Amino acid sequence: MKVFQVLNGICFWDGTEQFPALESTEGKFAPDILFVEAPDYVFEGWGYDPEETGDNRFIKPTPPEGWLYDDETGTFYPEGELPPSEQPTYTELMSMFYAIERGMTE
Repeated sequence: MKVFQVLNGICFWDGTEQFPALESTEGKFAPDILFVEAPDYVFEGWGYDPEETGDNRFIKPTPPEGWLYDDETGTFYPEGELPPSEQPTYTELMSMFYAIERGMTE
């Protein structure tokens, strides 16, 4: 589970690192600041509907036309491109670069 601060109906801040459980936020913020527990698949920027119950309270963002949503990273990406979760990391790219460089100089 994640712990989010909700602001104006949006999961505004993921406070899970500092507050691993909802109870750990109690007494540390003004009483009108709302914190909720959310499933691990929820990211900052998701909607929050207090009228719903359980996981139905969390509303996945709708990508704009020509874009898709990567469920693994919680980000939008252009149609026709690899999702961010499938793109190579910086370390992987550097490893490929060094492998190519070694192959070219040997």
